[in-house]
Amino acid sequence: MADCDSHDVGAGLTVRSFAPSRAAAFPEDTAYLALVLVDGGPDEAGGVDTTDFAHVYRKLADEGLVIVEVPTRPGSALDDSDRALQWARSVATDTFGADPGRIGVLGAPGSELLATELAERVRVRKEPPVLAQAFTPAAEAARTAASLRASLGALPAVRGPVEPAIAVHHRVEPATLAQLDLLTRWDTTDIETIRANYSKVTPPPTPVSEHVARVDDVVPGTDGRPGVPVRWYRPRAATGQLPALIYFHGGAYIMGSLAENDDRLDRMAAELGCAVVSVDYRLAPENPYPAGLDDAETVWRHIHDHADALGVDPDRLVVGGASAGAGLAAALCIHLAQVGLPQPALQLLVYPMLDDREHGSVRALEGGAGHWGLWRLEAERLTWQAYLGGLDGATPPATAVPGRARPSELRRVAPAFIGIGDVDALLDSNLLYATQLSRAGVPVELHVYPGVIHGGFVAQPRTRQTRRFLDDVHAALRRTFGTAETDAAEN
Repeated sequence: MADCDSHDVGAGLTVRSFAPSRAAAFPEDTAYLALVLVDGGPDEAGGVDTTDFAHVYRKLADEGLVIVEVPTRPGSALDDSDRALQWARSVATDTFGADPGRIGVLGAPGSELLATELAERVRVRKEPPVLAQAFTPAAEAARTAASLRASLGALPAVRGPVEPAIAVHHRVEPATLAQLDLLTRWDTTDIETIRANYSKVTPPPTPVSEHVARVDDVVPGTDGRPGVPVRWYRPRAATGQLPALIYFHGGAYIMGSLAENDDRLDRMAAELGCAVVSVDYRLAPENPYPAGLDDAETVWRHIHDHADALGVDPDRLVVGGASAGAGLAAALCIHLAQVGLPQPALQLLVYPMLDDREHGSVRALEGGAGHWGLWRLEAERLTWQAYLGGLDGATPPATAVPGRARPSELRRVAPAFIGIGDVDALLDSNLLYATQLSRAGVPVELHVYPGVIHGGFVAQPRTRQTRRFLDDVHAALRRTFGTAETDAAEN
């Protein structure tokens, strides 16, 4: 007798599984799994009554197949199907003993086209292919099972990971999971499509806080380099020389802007009583390495050398950023050590993008990210290629790819704070870099936050772990700046 269970796969979607009895034995080494997509709308709205399907599912399960019924909803049918597929891949082996690389997507009457559309979405994302075909309930389930097993077994073997990198339904914090559908849908055709996707979800400008003054300026270029646009954030009530954070925005070295960080940097300035300088560095591929690093150095030299005139304390300067911006901050510290310039008091690295080599957590993206809004392997490759394009294939130096730095190149860099979620594709490279820094004798404060995705460092955290992330970043800055926690107004 087949085992029947219900499963919550996120976003209010519940699926039913019909699996071979755990006591049963089958000659096949691995079971095959098939999703059956059915219209889950109410009958009066055209939904399909699946009451009579259950006995067919059970017969198929008795013949060694795992059947997962997906009741898709009007207005979100394709996303529901996609969500169920990502869930099925992530649990196929552990829950059902099934092959996550050979999965069928079967369209019940009225949902045949939906199966084809999902297969195409999977193909575009370069994930392991699925078998898409119509599902017609049959009284003779054994013949159907044999046919399905043969078709699924004929799917090409997949080299590399076949399970999604992140099982979002049980790894991501629930409040974050509820927001995933609002993330962009990455089209990794080229750099321009990635940028276009990113722009669709870039939040509107944040109104200026009553507690913080924002001023746009241009740091003059030297030695033939162009001037660098920056945005200053200063607490309105502050006086004297302030500690300062030089901040580099994220965006995989190819996108991003000053405005998208206004909310978090306003909050830092207000709560920490510090100045923040956000840097609008040049982006690849139009300006590949070392253009962004040159801009970072230009800003560092200017602020350090003119600290008195700018109202900041040169002994309490921090460089930092998020993602690619954090990678640029790390590269700047390596460069400063190489040319003998002063180091900052701290390098604040928020899930830094450090290494073009595909360590395990990045390589796992080959099986799919786990949700269409999470970063993809093709995007990671394209953006590194764009940033390193000026090297013409030569091995990148540590100032381009900090993860490649030798211990001797790290010994004189500033102490580091590294914060990253445990479901971030950059996790392995961050852990390795923390280890390399420590072995080089550099003090490292490392935080790994359960259930936090890339991008989880936000001005208004919604979850327990993202609140910890923000609190830990602010605490590290307070210690470095030598400032006590104040009652400064938030936002």
